[in-house]
Amino acid sequence: MGRVPTVDEWVARLSARDAGARDEALEALEEALGSGEAESRERTARALIQELGRPGTTAISPILFLLQRGWWPPQASLTESAVQAVLSTLPRTEAGSADLEHAALVLTLVCRVDASQLSALEGAFAHPHPSVRSAMARVVGRLGKDALPALPRVLALLDDEESVAISALESLGSLAVLAPDVAAPRLLEQVRRTDGVRLYLALVSLRGLLEELLLEERAVPSLVDPEPALLRALEEPEPPIRQESVSLLGLLGPVSPVALAALRDRLRDESPSVAASAAVALLGLGAPSAEPLFLLKGQLGQAAPEVQEAALSALMSVDPARLRRAKGMLESVVGDTSGATRVTLDELLASLD
Repeated sequence: MGRVPTVDEWVARLSARDAGARDEALEALEEALGSGEAESRERTARALIQELGRPGTTAISPILFLLQRGWWPPQASLTESAVQAVLSTLPRTEAGSADLEHAALVLTLVCRVDASQLSALEGAFAHPHPSVRSAMARVVGRLGKDALPALPRVLALLDDEESVAISALESLGSLAVLAPDVAAPRLLEQVRRTDGVRLYLALVSLRGLLEELLLEERAVPSLVDPEPALLRALEEPEPPIRQESVSLLGLLGPVSPVALAALRDRLRDESPSVAASAAVALLGLGAPSAEPLFLLKGQLGQAAPEVQEAALSALMSVDPARLRRAKGMLESVVGDTSGATRVTLDELLASLD
C-alpha cells in the first residue's frame, strides 16, 4: 500500500497538468477541509490559503472553489491571511466568472465569523481593478445588518462601470428591507437612469422591497413621482421589464388616468405574463373589472400551459385581499380545469374566503 500524500503534496497537485491528478487532489482536500478533526481542517485551510497567496500560483480556481464549498466555519486564526490571499487573486479574475463569485463567497464566510474583516476590506471598495470592487459589493449584500455601515460604499458603486454597478445593485436589493428609506429612492433613481439588466434588477428589487414592507405592515417610503419612470419602462422591448413595471404601478396606486390607460393597453401585450400582470394590477387599483377579468378568464381557459401559467402566476403573486373582485370569475372557470391548474385555483379561492 502506497504512502498517503501530505496536505502540502495534495495542494501542489492542484497545479498538475494531469486532470486525473487534479481531480484526486480536489477530492482529498475537500474531504480534509470538511473533516471533523479540527487540526486537520485548520492545517488544510492554512495550506490552501498559503498557496492562494503565493505569487504565480496556477491553482486559484480550485482553491477558491474548495474554500467557498467546504471551509465552514473559518478558523479565526486564518481570517486575516485569507482576506489578503483572496484580495491578491481578485485582479486576475474576470467579471462574471465563477472565480469572482467564489472569491466573494470566501470573503463573506470570513466576515461572518470575524466582522472586523469587513473594516479591513474598506480600501478594496476603491481598488483600481473592477473585479475587486465588484467582489466587495457582493460581500456587503450577503452580510445583512452587519454590513449596513458599508451601505454608502455600495451606493457609490452604482455609478461605477457596468459589471461593478450590477453587483452593487444586486446588493442594494438584498439590503433594501433593512434600510428602505435609503434604498427605495436609489432604486427608483436607477429605474429612471438605466436600461437593460440594470433596469430590470432595479425594478425587481423595488417591487420586492415594497411587497415585503406591505406584507410586514411597515411604512412604505415616499417616492417622488415614480410614474414617468415606470411608464418609460412599459415601452421597453423586454417582456420581463414591462411585467415588473406593470406590477409596480399596481403596488404604488392610486395612479393617474395616464397610467391607468397604459395598464389597459398592456392587456393586449404580446406577452401573456405582462397582460396577466396588467389585469391583476388593474383589479387591485379598483379600475373597471370587466376587461381584466375577461382576459384572465380567457387565459385560464387556454389549452396552452404557458398561457394558463401566466395567469396563475399573476394571480398568486399578490395579496389575496387585492383580488376579491376576481372571486366570481375564478369560481366560474375552476370546474373546467383539472390537474395542477385545478389545485392552484382551489387554493387561490380558499385564500379569498
